[in-house]
Amino acid sequence: MSDDENSPVEDGTRLGVLSRHYSETLELVRAAVDKRDRLFVYILVVIFLLLLYMSAPTVVGDLLNTFISSHAGTANSPAGLRLINVAFIGTVLSLGLLSLAHTYFQTVLHVERQYAYAYQLEDLLSIHFDGQAFIREGRHYLAHKRLFSKWTGFIFWVLFPLLFLVFNLTWLAFLFTRSQAPAIYLVVDSLVSLSILTSLGFFLLALLKKK
Repeated sequence: MSDDENSPVEDGTRLGVLSRHYSETLELVRAAVDKRDRLFVYILVVIFLLLLYMSAPTVVGDLLNTFISSHAGTANSPAGLRLINVAFIGTVLSLGLLSLAHTYFQTVLHVERQYAYAYQLEDLLSIHFDGQAFIREGRHYLAHKRLFSKWTGFIFWVLFPLLFLVFNLTWLAFLFTRSQAPAIYLVVDSLVSLSILTSLGFFLLALLKKK
């Protein structure tokens, strides 16, 4: 009975199942990496819009209201009519940043976990090929970290979180010094910024534990 359990046919079946699972895992990793990269770009776009808003709040508000008026057919409305309060724009952007940042942090950690799992599958598969197959460039990266790879990791895991922290602190300072936003907007924006900082803190803590 034990001979049947260790038969070449059963070993081949297990190897086939494991190989297919490995391929599916890599596809999931690629999808997660693509999502992470898109979110990173979206975050940069929102940060750029917030910086633009911080540099000239009234100008951004006027441009947006002019755009809405021209498309809503109210371009000939009396001067001074504002369809959207400029503080509302900042709140919407900060809420968008919270959603993107939280999803981005989750995705980055998910990618790291998936890579670790893929390496475990590689170890199991490579046993059947004397360590000559199922060894990707990722394994070479772990064994021989090159300068560019280190720099890339530094950007995503150190530089970007640090700059993101500085930006959020600058945004909070702007809210209470130059925004002149109504109290309700200040409360909402402050809570959103604190939520972003909390997510950032948990993200950095998870990365430190991983290291």
